[in-house]
Amino acid sequence: MIGGNPNEFLETIYNGTDIYFIFDKKKYFGQGYNTDNGFWHYEIFEVNTQNNMTLWECTKATIDECFNLFLASKIFEGKSFWEVEQEIEWVDD
Repeated sequence: MIGGNPNEFLETIYNGTDIYFIFDKKKYFGQGYNTDNGFWHYEIFEVNTQNNMTLWECTKATIDECFNLFLASKIFEGKSFWEVEQEIEWVDD
């Protein structure tokens, strides 16, 4: 991971804290929150585009379910987080 520790990055994702990162020259924003109906929602979308294109989102009963799905998902050009973590740059905003 460029600009940070991958385990701290994942802890930030797990906690739902706002996070910015760059992958493949595109800037992304991630955030997690409890929905009105008691589910956990996490979303990652590209910033600085006209439509803020969604890279990935999840709504599940628990944080753990969304987090595990994030780790398993091949959302980075067909690869998982751990397959590309050395290419991801963690940035402030």
